[in-house]
Amino acid sequence: MLADARTPHDRAAAHEVVLDAHGELTTVRGLDVAGAQTRSWEDLVALARRAGRLEGHHEISFYWRAADRSLAFATIRSGGAGARTSLTWLEDSTPPYGITQRELEVLTLLAGGLSNAEVAERLWASVRTVTTHVERLLTKLEVRTRAAAAAVAVEESLLLLPVPGGAAGFERLLLGILSTEDEEPTPPPIVGGLVRPGTPTAPTVPSRRRSVRRPILLGSAFPVTGEIAEDGEEMIRASQLAISQLNARGGIGGRHVELVNVDLDIKDPGSIEQAFSELAGRDVDALVSGYLGDQQVAHEIAAEHGAPYLHAATLESMVRLVEDNPGRYGHIFQICPSDTNYGPGFVHALTELRDSGQLETTSRSLAIVRGRWKLGDLGIDRAVRMAERAGWELDYVVDDVSGEEAWAEQGRRVAELAPAAVMIGSYFTHETSTFVRSFQADPSPTLLYALYAPSIPRFRVEMGPAAEGLLWATTTGTYSDGVARRFIDSYRREWAVPPGRSHAGIAYDRVRLLAQAWAAADSPRDFGSVSESLRHGVHRGVNGAYSFAGAGQAALAYPLATPDPSISMAHLVFQIQDNRQRIVHPSPYTEARLRTPAWWPG
Repeated sequence: MLADARTPHDRAAAHEVVLDAHGELTTVRGLDVAGAQTRSWEDLVALARRAGRLEGHHEISFYWRAADRSLAFATIRSGGAGARTSLTWLEDSTPPYGITQRELEVLTLLAGGLSNAEVAERLWASVRTVTTHVERLLTKLEVRTRAAAAAVAVEESLLLLPVPGGAAGFERLLLGILSTEDEEPTPPPIVGGLVRPGTPTAPTVPSRRRSVRRPILLGSAFPVTGEIAEDGEEMIRASQLAISQLNARGGIGGRHVELVNVDLDIKDPGSIEQAFSELAGRDVDALVSGYLGDQQVAHEIAAEHGAPYLHAATLESMVRLVEDNPGRYGHIFQICPSDTNYGPGFVHALTELRDSGQLETTSRSLAIVRGRWKLGDLGIDRAVRMAERAGWELDYVVDDVSGEEAWAEQGRRVAELAPAAVMIGSYFTHETSTFVRSFQADPSPTLLYALYAPSIPRFRVEMGPAAEGLLWATTTGTYSDGVARRFIDSYRREWAVPPGRSHAGIAYDRVRLLAQAWAAADSPRDFGSVSESLRHGVHRGVNGAYSFAGAGQAALAYPLATPDPSISMAHLVFQIQDNRQRIVHPSPYTEARLRTPAWWPG
């Protein structure tokens, strides 16, 4: 379900079109381009073409009245002449505050500075009738003056196009410019979703107004149903906490930030496509997500939408995609180090624990059991080389494990082989717990080293004492220092439960990263400027330091990718001790020494 606290559009049909620099359609979503539906909205698309010929970056949100007098809430944004223009709209939209269409007409004209008499003349109404409408608007908007009502209209995009009564007198406003019909040559028509080739476009028109302000929309694709709903709920809660703190300080330049979340099934490519298309249809100012089974689906929609997209998919394949094609994917950022650090991190941690005397083992054997995850790469080849140099033998590697019985069988098999340690390569709690229970039925003196899944609080609840002694690693984990403790305490006060030690922290940091970039950019809607701000500087968050200076625009791993912790995120290894998450690696973030697991014989 799409959540939006500002307007009742939950069931409205969302549409998006993107025009290139010549006014030709390059993207169409949610629209039957071959049917009457397209023809009924051609005037709105023509208006977007008109906006695309204006000089300079600009944006505007407004209500559009179609020929059948239905209203759509639309947003047009453009980088100026020579850049692309996007148009999104929601059909059957209802203005907030109980404002009627007639009152919306009056409010639009008030925003243009017209007197009651001038409004009456345009609307073919009496001055007394207009005065009544104005009084009702003041009551509904809870303001005292016409000027205040006009300010609310501009701030909250309570404006109607075409301008009621014509554009005369509005020539210096963007509303008026867009409401003025084109002279020769006429805009190209839509034919089967494309522009008729060879049709000339109108000349560039200078822009006299930059934008109409509205809340900054942060679009998130976090699951709230299904097997990782608890994880998604943590992401939403942490995001909302950061947004609440930001808005309490005045937002971004006086504009509040709102979270718009769409539920999805992270393992279903169709669900991912639907969720991201819906967010793009809402014309959100930035996109965020956790981890997805088919991340490239989200990348392609984000590339078309154009807004900054900050994801935590932990996929080196996606980092390479950005590095190889920055023109298309240059506004996409991976806010955690890649999955290729997991295998090397496993070997590095065990070597450090062994060499420091914390891990006593006579076995030189290591094992990795990896689950099914599209596009994933745990860096096993590099781990094999590292293990050999460190005196280990990574001699049992199983890939593509899927299904409860397969995970149970691997748990039994590893117990029989008795390596010094095994990396359980799954991000999901049920797969990890199945392996652990099966192994512990007849255990060996082997360290169990999981990935990410134990960060979710439910894991420890369901496993109970069986979780004691388990190690788990994450490419992005919440530290235990003062910065992180303040976040953990705030989260606990807000939601009455502690956050997990991974994605809650990264969701919180992500909002703060975007806030910093929005504040530094020319406008939150200037996506190029926002992305450029994200590329520069280092942000210290509760999950470490974020730097996107590399060509792939992904966070760095400490100590695996850089020895400098001030520009990177520690590859944290936790151990569950007395039902608490304790960092045992790497230095200087350790807070406890490794404990020998209770399942070790003798």
